[in-house]
Amino acid sequence: MKRRFTFLVLSFLLLLGAQVNAQTTNTALDKQLRNKFFISAHAATQGLGLELKYAPIAKYNIRVGASILPIKWNAVYNVRSEPTDLDLNADFANAHLMLDWHPFINETSFSRKVIVTAGAAYFWKAQGDAVVTYRGVYNYGDIEIPSADLGQLMGSVKWNKVAPYLGIGFENPYPTKKFNIGFAIGAYYMGEPDVSLTGTKFLVRNQSNEAQFRKNMSNYTFMPVVQINLNFALN
Repeated sequence: MKRRFTFLVLSFLLLLGAQVNAQTTNTALDKQLRNKFFISAHAATQGLGLELKYAPIAKYNIRVGASILPIKWNAVYNVRSEPTDLDLNADFANAHLMLDWHPFINETSFSRKVIVTAGAAYFWKAQGDAVVTYRGVYNYGDIEIPSADLGQLMGSVKWNKVAPYLGIGFENPYPTKKFNIGFAIGAYYMGEPDVSLTGTKFLVRNQSNEAQFRKNMSNYTFMPVVQINLNFALN
């Protein structure tokens, strides 16, 4: 019985040693064969873009790229039961530099694919403009004002040009294939935006409305990012 137990213990230790040796060999092989240079296309809430990525060691990646996000939106909603047109135009475009870190690269579980990302972007476009046009007849006390005489409201919002970024993602730290996919979530800190609200004709005086508009927009200081990366190896 004792011999059988000793044999089982020795067999277990040999198997464990073989598995550890295989993992070490595979990791070393991955380090030798892994791709280091990539061009990456991404689709995200920050827009569509391209990046160049360099991974000098498996634990760290350096990425430089750009994204663009043009937005045009037209809608009709009711104000005092009368139709009102809203025309919205927004443009976001940035160049960014990111550093990726695999904090759990020595793990054997899925956690080894976790990436922590820090960086910053320069937004050469980070603004939005909206025009509100009242279609119906506006009643000001006993006075009826048709929409043609009422005028329009025009709002403008501009964010900071430089925005730091922090995020987390999932990606293979030892990519050996020509194509792989990554996923990331995070946010840019855009700062409190600068806003203005102007009007024409009867809506020319809007100081009180501008103050409320500024207060409403003061909460929009972050740009959330949900991103899918399509990576193509260059080496």
